[in-house]
Amino acid sequence: MVLTFWEAVERCSTAPRMEEREFNMKIWKTVTALAKEYGFEYDPEVVVPTDGQLADEVFEAGLKAAVELGVYSRDTQRNVRFTEDEIQEFLRAATGKQSGYGEGVDAVEIVHRTPGSTVEPVVYGAPQTAVYSTPEVAYKIYTLCAQEPSTDGIWGGLVIGPPPPIEGKYEINANHPSEIYQYRKEVELMRKAITAVGRPGMFIRQNAPTAQATIALADPEFGVRPTDPMGGNLFEELKIDWNFANRTAFAIAYHTRVRWSAGHAFIGGFSGGPATAPIVIVAGALLGLFFSGADDEHIKEYGVSTRVGKTHNRIKSRAARSCIYVGSLACQALVRNTRLPVCAQGCDHPVAGAGTAQFYYECAAGEIASVASGSSANPSGGARQFVCPTDHVSPLESKWMGEILKASAGMSLERARGIVETLLSRYEDKLEDGYPEGYTFQQMYDVEKEKVKPEFERFYTHMKDELEDLGVRFKERYA
Repeated sequence: MVLTFWEAVERCSTAPRMEEREFNMKIWKTVTALAKEYGFEYDPEVVVPTDGQLADEVFEAGLKAAVELGVYSRDTQRNVRFTEDEIQEFLRAATGKQSGYGEGVDAVEIVHRTPGSTVEPVVYGAPQTAVYSTPEVAYKIYTLCAQEPSTDGIWGGLVIGPPPPIEGKYEINANHPSEIYQYRKEVELMRKAITAVGRPGMFIRQNAPTAQATIALADPEFGVRPTDPMGGNLFEELKIDWNFANRTAFAIAYHTRVRWSAGHAFIGGFSGGPATAPIVIVAGALLGLFFSGADDEHIKEYGVSTRVGKTHNRIKSRAARSCIYVGSLACQALVRNTRLPVCAQGCDHPVAGAGTAQFYYECAAGEIASVASGSSANPSGGARQFVCPTDHVSPLESKWMGEILKASAGMSLERARGIVETLLSRYEDKLEDGYPEGYTFQQMYDVEKEKVKPEFERFYTHMKDELEDLGVRFKERYA
């Protein structure tokens, strides 16, 4: 039997005490020693790794790191450890699938993919973490994204104004009644949008800064359903707190179908550089299983998956060279050595703004590398620099990433590497300075007619032609 969420939570109260700074240094020392033991070195010329043995060794090192490091419980200030046998028991239970995304004819299932798999990944459409001026703008963007055939579900943003969204005069603040109210209104917009385009069973994804606001989203009729992803897992580098664990506790009680773990590394932080960061991601993906809320019965019926992420400590794009390398290698390590479907961040957050060539290049590079490496599901249409200026997003970017993700299925690592190297040459020198701010939804679309303006539609076609010249084969059914 797998160790349950409640057993893991109990250990958070009984494990040995440790200062967080001591745990952080322990991460760095452990992964540095493992990299030396295995001879891991980062070659900047290798943007998409193609060495299967290296990926397998990274998994071995990540497993060792998981056992050696465990998880840090921030609220109880304890170092929670798990044995290799407990980890392996979870991995043996994994079924190679994660069902429960959406309802009826709109439901989708993510399955375990390996590098080069022809199985198409599941696409989270709509601009992740975008901020909108009005409910009307948000609704239009959600509906335009949801109707794209390449989109399997949509990710929410937040209406913040101006003017202030609550009664025209009250701002939104985290850990405040306004957070609960406004995030709840947002999911109502999302449900209304998917119904309007004839896809009422499509899954939606939304997460608020606090557990109480996330839990308040739950409502089978107007809000988040048990068939929509909800929950929390590890954050930062191998950390857990009650803010995230409380989301999982509610998800269990709410009978939420989708359960996952999460491994994340900060490149240049305590995870170290690109040679060691994949070790931390693998360790987090394994340790996060204990906080996923999945038990034997749930795994047998719906499965369990993992999510992997990477963030550069300086560059605000997930498509930086080192980010692509780290994400690709960690993804390959997990899919080659487990049956967990991996949901990877290819480039859900570029540095360039909507409607620009650099946006298209960054997102294509990150997503192509991710899918070729075995990712089973990816968020698309991300807001630039994680939180962009109000309305600086458009459905066209969500469409772009959806088309890229579906087109990348079946692409070999070697082919992906060549395409990504070419794309990097077109934007890499503008990741920290000189990147384009991009355009707003109102600049790119005829808002009343809900149609992209001709000049931006022509530019989109031009960008597709560029990618096709590089070897990307777009699929007509998603055009």
